[in-house]
Amino acid sequence: MDAARIPGRVTISARAYERVAAAVLADELGVPARASRAHVRDAGGALALDLTSGIRADGDPIAASAAAARTRTGERVSALTGALVGDIRLRITHLVTQNRSIS
Repeated sequence: MDAARIPGRVTISARAYERVAAAVLADELGVPARASRAHVRDAGGALALDLTSGIRADGDPIAASAAAARTRTGERVSALTGALVGDIRLRITHLVTQNRSIS
């Protein structure tokens, strides 16, 4: 039987979206998962992401790395969840070096 023909619905909680977004962001920035946080909200039917994270200090310009990670995070969250991602706000709060975090 085709799953699309089974009556009912699927609901994905805001917390599930937040976990996916935080994990994807950490992966994109190359930091441990504990260094990233996400909050989601409705933006006119689209998913708005408020992201906070550290960023790896690897020699690349921080602003360029953050902007690229912001874009890729939105694309990946949309691909993984099937949700339309609208506004994405990313706040970088600290640098993560190989040995420790610098605030």
